[in-house]
Amino acid sequence: MMGFYNARSIACLEMVGMNYFAEDFIDEIKEKSDIVQIVSEYVDLHRAGTNFKARCPFHGEKTPSFIVSPSKQMYKCFGCGEGGDVIKFVMKMENVEFKEALEILAKKAGIEIVREIDPEMNEKINQRKRYEHINVEAARYFFKLLWTGKNQAQEYLSKRGLDSKTIRIFGLGYSGDAWDNLAKHLLGMGYSEEDLLKAGLVTEKKSKDGIRDRFVNRVMFPIFDHTGNVIGFGGRVLDNSLPKYLNSPETVTFSKSKNLYAINFAKKSIASREIPLIIVEGYMDVIALHQYGIKNAVAPLGTALTADQAGLVKRFTDKVIIAFDSDEAGVAATLRGIDILSSKGIDVKVLDLAGSKDPDDFIRKNGADSFHKAIETAMPFVQFKIDEIKRANDIETDEGKINFCKEVSKILKDLDSPVEVEHYLKKVSSETGISVSALGKQVYGKYFSTKQFNVVAVEKAKTSDRLDTIKDGLDIAEKKLLCIAAQKESLKAEIIAKLEVEDFQSGLNRDIFEKIKNKIALDDIEAEAMSLGGEVSTDENELESLIRRVKKNSLKKQSERLKEIQQHLQLQLGSGYCEEKEKELLKIGMQILGIENELRKY
Repeated sequence: MMGFYNARSIACLEMVGMNYFAEDFIDEIKEKSDIVQIVSEYVDLHRAGTNFKARCPFHGEKTPSFIVSPSKQMYKCFGCGEGGDVIKFVMKMENVEFKEALEILAKKAGIEIVREIDPEMNEKINQRKRYEHINVEAARYFFKLLWTGKNQAQEYLSKRGLDSKTIRIFGLGYSGDAWDNLAKHLLGMGYSEEDLLKAGLVTEKKSKDGIRDRFVNRVMFPIFDHTGNVIGFGGRVLDNSLPKYLNSPETVTFSKSKNLYAINFAKKSIASREIPLIIVEGYMDVIALHQYGIKNAVAPLGTALTADQAGLVKRFTDKVIIAFDSDEAGVAATLRGIDILSSKGIDVKVLDLAGSKDPDDFIRKNGADSFHKAIETAMPFVQFKIDEIKRANDIETDEGKINFCKEVSKILKDLDSPVEVEHYLKKVSSETGISVSALGKQVYGKYFSTKQFNVVAVEKAKTSDRLDTIKDGLDIAEKKLLCIAAQKESLKAEIIAKLEVEDFQSGLNRDIFEKIKNKIALDDIEAEAMSLGGEVSTDENELESLIRRVKKNSLKKQSERLKEIQQHLQLQLGSGYCEEKEKELLKIGMQILGIENELRKY
């Protein structure tokens, strides 16, 4: 059981201020950090010739276009264009600055950090490192004590259904029921009382004649930062004393409003930014979900979700599902969390716990499959807010109905998507009997007209299930053109003359076409990504058909984008006249007309 806290856990590094690293130190980091090994810690790599291939961790994709070259110690995604060396990869994956990426790599390689900094900064770094060392030793002590004979903590964790593997992964422990065991242990290791006080592990006795342990008779939850350093603790009491949960105080290493429990475990699961982060209320919710295979779960540290925590979330993902407790306090926390997260540009949904009190209760009753289904059907935050407003107003009464519509209008006014607004206006209209026109005027002003909802946007929503099929066929057409251009010099000029880089919808295809157009030699990575194999057709009719298809699709996309902008401007003008927006609307209308005239040729 002691394998959890190994020597690497002690390598805690300071990440404040601007540090200067010597060039030879940076070179040593690169030399000892194999990019294949580092990347494979985050994504599943598969050998492809002399290189390795995977689905890109920086954007969602079905077909792998992310290539890692061992010989060049570089990576490149031909879908989104991301590329660089091992340091840049860690910067992107961990969402950290250059200096912090170096520290992470140094820790992995067992290299001592070499900095050229002033004495004051050096003192701060050494101080933080000292307190993080103390935290690791405390975590080891709690972990060992949990497995020393039978005790209340073991019984509690067993009743909560946790197995030994999960306990080891999270480093759970037991503080013991004496008032000074941890203090004696750490003092015996050479740390001072002042060290223990500043680390937040002890408090002064009321008599002021010594120290006592902060955590007594509690199950202990080590709290890690996103790089895996032990920065503090949470403790759950094993009797009826209060507080039920106790966290470390604010220290040099720990701030409960700026960290999230288990973010160090969850970040790998959400690396592509396509998988949502699930935010739950408590430590046990997180741990239960992880034990059932739901690795993308985190929790605030005993506080309501904060702006700093939302900022931390944004570093790793743009999608969140809130799964707070189903009681009134949980609903209130969900509403606050929605506002904080959405203000950071995060797409927020809310999980329906289907009568369970919390995620821990839900997954133990219903299993992982049911939880996955609940995730798939998680409610958009707008619908959740509307449902809560409806719950607070009796829409069977005139007063309740009017107040319900007014409150919903305030929510819809903040939405950017006209399609989304129309969707909810129609739902509210159906539930209340109030016309879409009247509801729209409540949202946008008295000049609103339902004609302002663009038909194209509605049709696009209706046909979303066909987009993947269309996209796959278009990608094949683009790749055929690229093969012809790359292998048939006589036909390349015609393709370049009739198509622009922007006409290609795939990022990979755009990247390759630009290199062909600019006569840049493709290296082995790019050639591998481009190669389709087989014979390239030189039939003139097929070539013309491929060009027409790619160009026609490009023009349609341009038209759709302009019409969305046009629609948004029309809705804004519904609230009142603006000469500048009228001019912009006219300009966009002329651009759309020009594109539609061009489309008639195809």
